Amino acid sequence: MVSKKTPWVHPFLATGFLFAASSMPATVSAAENQLSNPEATPSTSITESQNESKENNDSVSKDVGFKFPEFYTCPSQPMEPIRYQAVQSKEKGPIKVYSDQAIREGDTAHLTGNVVVSQDGQQLTANSLTADNLSQSYKAEGDLLFTNQNFVVGADYLTYQAVEGSTEISNTRFHLYSNNGNGSAETITIDNNQLLTLSNSEFSTCPTNQRSWAFESDEIVIDRESGWGKAYNSVVKVADVPVFWLPYITFPIDDRRKSGILPPSFSNSDRNGRDVSVPYYFNLAPNYDLTLTPRYMTSRGSMLGTEFRYLTEASNGELFFEALPNDKDPDALGDKRWQYDVKHLTDLGDDWTTGVNARKVSDDGYYQDFGGSLENSNQDILSQNLYIQHRSKDWFFRTEYKDWQLLNSPVERYTIAPRMQMTRFFEPDENGFHANIHTELTRFDKDNAVTANRYHLEPNIGWSHETLYSFFRPQLKYSVTHYQQEDLTGNVEHLTRTLPTASLDTGLYFERFIEGDDERYTHTLEPRLFYLYTPYEAQNEIGVYDTSLPTFNFTQLFSSNRFSGIDRIGDANQISGALTSRILDSQGREKVSMSLGRIVYLADRQVQLVDTIGRETEKQSGLLAEVNWRWTDSIEFKSVIEWDDQTNNTTHGLVNMHYEPEPNHIINLGHRYRERLDRKQEEAELAFAWPIKDNWRLLGRYNQDLIENRTNDSFLGLEYESCCWAVRLVARRYLNIQLDSEGFILPGQEDEHNSGVFLQFVLKGIGSLRGSTTEFLEDSIYGYEDLLGK
Repeated sequence: MVSKKTPWVHPFLATGFLFAASSMPATVSAAENQLSNPEATPSTSITESQNESKENNDSVSKDVGFKFPEFYTCPSQPMEPIRYQAVQSKEKGPIKVYSDQAIREGDTAHLTGNVVVSQDGQQLTANSLTADNLSQSYKAEGDLLFTNQNFVVGADYLTYQAVEGSTEISNTRFHLYSNNGNGSAETITIDNNQLLTLSNSEFSTCPTNQRSWAFESDEIVIDRESGWGKAYNSVVKVADVPVFWLPYITFPIDDRRKSGILPPSFSNSDRNGRDVSVPYYFNLAPNYDLTLTPRYMTSRGSMLGTEFRYLTEASNGELFFEALPNDKDPDALGDKRWQYDVKHLTDLGDDWTTGVNARKVSDDGYYQDFGGSLENSNQDILSQNLYIQHRSKDWFFRTEYKDWQLLNSPVERYTIAPRMQMTRFFEPDENGFHANIHTELTRFDKDNAVTANRYHLEPNIGWSHETLYSFFRPQLKYSVTHYQQEDLTGNVEHLTRTLPTASLDTGLYFERFIEGDDERYTHTLEPRLFYLYTPYEAQNEIGVYDTSLPTFNFTQLFSSNRFSGIDRIGDANQISGALTSRILDSQGREKVSMSLGRIVYLADRQVQLVDTIGRETEKQSGLLAEVNWRWTDSIEFKSVIEWDDQTNNTTHGLVNMHYEPEPNHIINLGHRYRERLDRKQEEAELAFAWPIKDNWRLLGRYNQDLIENRTNDSFLGLEYESCCWAVRLVARRYLNIQLDSEGFILPGQEDEHNSGVFLQFVLKGIGSLRGSTTEFLEDSIYGYEDLLGK
C-alpha cells in the first residue's frame, strides 16, 4: 500500500474525544439498565452497592477527590494515568454505580454525593447524576471527571438524550496521556452520527502554567465515519502572541489519507537565494497518489516538482519530474532546467519480472545548483535501465537496455542496446561438484565511435570440500568471446578470444576460548590462500565497452579477474594470501577483527585497459590491512590501509572513530587519504551531536581538504527542546564545485562555497515548519537520528 502522507496539522484532539464519543454514552446507558431494574428497590440497590463498595474498595479510585489533576510540570515522558483511574479488568465486567445517597421518584433516579460509575478501567465521577427513564435522558453535574487508559476529561456538566442520540459536555478540560496534550473547550457535543464538535477550544502539549504555545479554534468538527476533522478560524500562538492564522483546515483522525498541504520547506543560500517549497498532496485512490511541489527561489525563479506513486497487485513504482522553465541566473547552464526519475517493477508471475530504473537531468550543473551538498552536487553517473528477467533455482535469464548520462566528463559511455544473458545452474551433487554455463549477447552503440556486438560463452565447473576447520575449492572455467566490431567507415572486424582460468581457494579455521571477567570469548585465526592462473592473450585490438579497473581492496584478492567486465580478462599467475583474526562474544557478535593480505605475482601482467600503459612488473601488491574494533557499544573504530612496502608509500587509507555512549551523544573523527597516479586526496573530519546543558544540544561537522588547505563542508547547529516545543538553528558552508568520476576535483575551478542558514521550529502535537536539515544531518553525522520534536 502507498505510504501515508498527511497535512501538517496534527490530529491533536481526535484520539481522546473519539474515545469519549464512544465511551461516555455507553457508560450512562448501562447505568440506566441497572437503575431501572424493576426487581430491585432503591434502598436494596443502594445498600448492596454501598456494601460492595466497602468490599471492593480497591476497584475504585478514592484518591481522585473529584478534581481535575493539575499538570504544572513538564514531564520527560508521557504520564502514567494510574492514580486517576479505576483498576482495569482482564474480562469485560459489569457497570457499577456508587453514591452516598440515591432517591427514586417514579421514572427518575437521583444519585448525589460522590457518584462513581465504573467499568473496566473507565470511570465517571460527579457530585450528582440524574437518570430519567421516560425521556431517556441523563445528566451529571458538579466536578465531573471521566478517566480511562488514554485520557482524563473534567467538566462542569454533562447531558445525554437517548432519543436524539446526542451528548453535550460543558466547560471541559482534558489531558491526553500519550503526548501530554492538554487543553479546554467551552462545550463538546456529540450527535447520533458520532459527529464530535468542540466550541472555543484550546490545545497545547505545554504544562498549563507554562503555555509556550497554544492552538485555538472557534470550532472543531470531528467526523469519525469519514476519518477527518475540520477546524474553523484557528490561531497558533507562541508566548501568547498570534503567529499563524488558518481560517479553515482539515486533518486526519486515523490512518486514512486525504489531500492537503504537506510541511513546507524554507531555506536561504548564496546560490539560490531565499528558497520556499510548499508541497500539496492529492489522495487520488487507495493505491495511487500525487504530490505537486511548487518551489520558488529568488535567484532563479519558479520550479514545479511532480511525484506520482502507484501500487497494484503486480506492479509498483514512482514517477518523479521537476522543471525550472526559465532560470534567471545568468551563469546557469541553460535556462530550461529539469530532471526525471522513474522507478517501476512488475511481477509477471512464474519467476518473471520486468522493471524500469531511469534518471536524467538537463545539464552537467543541475546537481551542483540544486543538490544541496558537496556529495549530492557531484553525482556523476545517471543510468537509464529497462529490463525483463527470469530467476529460478536452475535458470537465470535477463534482457535489458541500458544507457548512461556522464556528468562533467569529456567522454561518453557505450549504450547497451540490448544485452541478453542466460545462465544454467547445476546443483551440487553428493560429491560436492557444481557447475554452471553462462551465455551473453550484447550490442554496444555510441555516436561517432566504433560499435560492436559481443558474444560470450563461459562454462564453469568446481568442487567444494568443507569441514568444521577448513575449506578446499578448486574451480575451472573456459571463456569464449567473439566480437563483431564496426568502425565509422563501415568496415567490420571479427575477433575471437578463448581463455581458460583455473583457481584454488583454500583456508583453515582455528579457534580458542578466552575467559573474560564476565563472559567467555572465542578467538579465531583464519589463514586463506587463493591461487589464480589465466594465460596471456593479446586483447589490445578489442575495444573497451563496459570494462574498468576497480580500486584495489580485499575483494580483489580473491577475484578471478582483476578487471570488472569481460572486455579484458587479465593474465594471471599469482597467489593471494590473507590472515584474519577475530574475537567473538558468547552471542557470536564480532567485537574485534584484524586482517592482513596481499598478492604475490609469479609473472608480469601484460593485459592492460589501453596500450599506452606498459606491463606491470611488480612482484607483489601493496599490503592491505583492515581493523574493526567494537569491544563496547560506545566506541567503534575502523581502519583500512594499502601500503606499498617497496616504496614505503601509502596508496590509500581510512581511519574512522565513532563514540556514542548514549543514543545521539555522538563524536566522530575521520581521516582519509588516496593516491592515484600523480594525484592525491587527503581529508580530515570532525562531526558531533552532543547535549551541552539541560535541553540544549550542539551539533556540527567540519571537513577539511588537507592537500588544498580548504574547507569542503562545515556547519554548526544549536538545538533547544522542551516537552512541548523545539527549535533548531543551523549555519552551513560547503564547497560547491564539480568532481570527476573518481572523486577528484576537476581542474580550473575557483573555490566556490555555498552558504545557508536553516531554521526548524517544532510545536509538539501540531507539526513542524521544517528547514532542509533532517536529511543532511543524518548523512553528515554517522549514527545520528533526527528526533527533534518526536
